[in-house]
Amino acid sequence: MREIEISWYTLIVLCTIYSVANWQRGIYIGIAIDVLRDPIRKLCPNQPVYITLSGAAFWGMLVLSILLTQPRMINQMTRAYPRLRLASRLVFLAVIPAATMSFVSYSGGLKLAVIGSASYIFPLLGIAAGYGMVNSEKQVFSILRWYIFVNGLALISVPLEYWKVITTAVGGINYHWIRYSATDTIDLMCGWYRSPDIMGLHAAHVIMFAMLLAVRSRTETQLSWLATALWAAFCVLLSGRRKMIGIPMVFLATYVLLGTSQRVGRITRLLGFFFGAVVCAIAVILVLWDVDEYVEYADFAGTLFTHGIDRGSEVMVGHTYGTIQTTSIFGAGLGTGTQGMYHFSAVGERPRTWQEDGVSRLFLEFGVPGVIILICAAYQMLRVFRQALKNVLPGSREQLVQLALLSVVAGDAASYAISHQQFSGDPVNGLFVTLIAGMALALTKQTNIRPVPLS
Repeated sequence: MREIEISWYTLIVLCTIYSVANWQRGIYIGIAIDVLRDPIRKLCPNQPVYITLSGAAFWGMLVLSILLTQPRMINQMTRAYPRLRLASRLVFLAVIPAATMSFVSYSGGLKLAVIGSASYIFPLLGIAAGYGMVNSEKQVFSILRWYIFVNGLALISVPLEYWKVITTAVGGINYHWIRYSATDTIDLMCGWYRSPDIMGLHAAHVIMFAMLLAVRSRTETQLSWLATALWAAFCVLLSGRRKMIGIPMVFLATYVLLGTSQRVGRITRLLGFFFGAVVCAIAVILVLWDVDEYVEYADFAGTLFTHGIDRGSEVMVGHTYGTIQTTSIFGAGLGTGTQGMYHFSAVGERPRTWQEDGVSRLFLEFGVPGVIILICAAYQMLRVFRQALKNVLPGSREQLVQLALLSVVAGDAASYAISHQQFSGDPVNGLFVTLIAGMALALTKQTNIRPVPLS
C-alpha cells in the first residue's frame, strides 16, 4: 500500500506544476484533489496527515500563481476597495504579537507560530486570489458547477456507508463518530470524507450552490438542481452535525435580508424553492427510509431550533470566559488552538486546549487586545462587502450571484463561530470561503453591465 502514497505525492507534484503554468484549469484540479485526498489517506496503512496537507500545499502554490501572474491585480482590488488594505494591516497587527508569544513560550513555538499564522494570513491571500480568478458571473457558475459535480459524486459514499454497502475508505480516521441522543446513540456518517464535519461542510456548500443555480437556471433545468440540493441535504442529515444544518439556514436568511435591502426582484423565488424542496424531502424520506431510524436523526437535527441558542451561548460565552480565566487577557499564543497541531508538537510543549468554537479560539490565540484588533478588521471587511453591494448595477445578473456568494460566506462564518475545527484543521476549507468572498468582490469589475431581468 506504500505505492498508493508515493503515487499520490507524484500526482500532486505533476498537478502542481501544470496548475502553476495554467491556473485557470488548476482551480478545477484543486477542487478534485480536495475530495480525493481523504479516501486516498484512508487507503494508506499509516493514514499519514501529510496526504491531507498536500492539498493545502497544492492550493498554496495555485494561489501564488494567480497572484504572481497578475501583478497589478492587488493594486486594482485595493483601489476599488481601499478598506481592504486597512483590514489586512489590522490582521497582521494582531498576528505578529500572538506569533511572537508562541515562538518564545514553547520549545516547538516556531511550528505553532507558522501554522497558526497560516490560518489567518492565507485567507487574506484567498480574497485576493478569488478576486483575480473571475471576471464574470459565467466563470463563477462554471466553478460552482464543477464543485457540485465532484462533491455530488463523492457524497454517494455517505448513504452507502449508512446502509453498509461499501466499507472501504469510509468512516472516520481511527475514530468511530457517534452522537448520543435522548434514547439511543446515532452513528455519524463520513463517507469518503475524513470526518462528519468535513462531509457536512461540503454537502452544505452543495446545497447552497445548487439552490443558486436553480434560481438562475431555466425552468427545464431547475428540477435537476433542486434534486441535487435534496441529495446533499440528506447527507447533511446523516452527518449528525447541527452546525452544518445551520449553514444553509443562515445562507437563506442572509440572502433574503440582503436581497430585500437591495430591492432585488423575485427574491422570494429562493424561499419558494427552499420550502418546496423541504416538503419533497420529507415525503421521499417517509417513503424510502425506516421511520424509527429517520426519527433519531430528525429529532437531533430539530434540536438546532430548540437548543441552538442555548448551546451557542454556552459555547461562545462560557468558553470565552473560561479561556480568559485560564490563559489571562493576553492569551496563550498563535497556533495553540489550531486543530491538528498535536501532529506537529510534543506532549506538554503547549497548553491543553478545549476551545471548540471560533470565538474562544480567538481569545485563546490572540488574547483580549488581539481580538479587539480583529474586530476592527472584521468591521472594515463588512464595509468592503457593503461597498461591493453598492457597486453592482441593480437588476443585473451579477447582483444576484454576488448576494448569494456573500450569503455563503455568512453561513460559513456562523459555522466557524460555533465550531472552528473544519476550518482551522484544514487551511483549504478556510481558503475556499475567502475565495468565494473574493469572487463576490470581483463581480464589480464589469462597468458596462446592463441590467438584465431575471427569467
